[in-house]
Amino acid sequence: MKLKLVHTTIIRPTAPYNFDYSVHNPSHYPTPLNHWEPGKLWFSFRFKDKLLGIKFTNQGTVPKPKIKAEFYYKSKLDKKYTVALLKELDYRFQFSKYYSEFYKKFEKDKLVGKVLKKFKGMHGFCTEGLYEYLIIAILLQNATVKRTVQMTNAMLEKYGYLIEFNGIKLYSIWKPEQMLKTSESELRDLRVGYRAKNFIRATEDYLKLDEFAMCKLSTAGLRKELLKIYGVGPASIDYIMCGVFHRSVLTTIPSWEAKIYSRLLGLKTKDPKKITAFLDKRYGEYKAAMIGHLFMDISWKHKREGVEWMEKLLPYA
Repeated sequence: MKLKLVHTTIIRPTAPYNFDYSVHNPSHYPTPLNHWEPGKLWFSFRFKDKLLGIKFTNQGTVPKPKIKAEFYYKSKLDKKYTVALLKELDYRFQFSKYYSEFYKKFEKDKLVGKVLKKFKGMHGFCTEGLYEYLIIAILLQNATVKRTVQMTNAMLEKYGYLIEFNGIKLYSIWKPEQMLKTSESELRDLRVGYRAKNFIRATEDYLKLDEFAMCKLSTAGLRKELLKIYGVGPASIDYIMCGVFHRSVLTTIPSWEAKIYSRLLGLKTKDPKKITAFLDKRYGEYKAAMIGHLFMDISWKHKREGVEWMEKLLPYA
């Protein structure tokens, strides 16, 4: 489906704002759902039952951020929809979030001060909604990156929507209702293994929830709702709450991540509970943001230079 440019606007995020560090994470496995180049991001985006192509172009600086946003669709978008779309994008990309207090509080911290200075202006972001995030989480379960990419491509080619805009071709994940029209055996034919059952069960549970209402829940209430989804465990909930709902939580650290955090923090222990206790004591409510900055730093180093010890600690590289 070819889409045409139907609306252009300017977004001015709250400073400081570093565009590339706020729209791209090198640790994420590559998917045909988005495409990043320095200073530019293209992505598919389904909102209120409309499938759009969106392009962001950086036109500002860290202290004076400015983003040109282009919306591509089959026909003109009315003003009410565009206003709602911009509000949703503001939430997904945390454009309006104020981080200055965070940087001021920890800019002289001996462990992370240099990293915070390097990544000053990094805002949290998540292009996916809850359903898309759940699907990606299932595809990542117990698989190498190569295997995950193969399964992702097979699923998108079978059930996804292919769009073309601004010279870029990208997929969008299928609608949840579409997944319930297929069978477990049909999914297994795509060589996704036991995940076939997970896709169906998680979709059934997702459709019982109100994603937008969940945004307004307390952290405890949100956790309770997420636990209703089949296959979602403690570690997955932390990822979902931080990613999709932008809650600063870090309650469960997988053992493989604990080894990486131990190295990044210069700790002798690799015990997840002891590492969590250390983070609680030193960084309190900011612990998830702190880990996010440290992990982003090592991920960019690994992308640009290759970090041997990082490669060895990743469970499914």
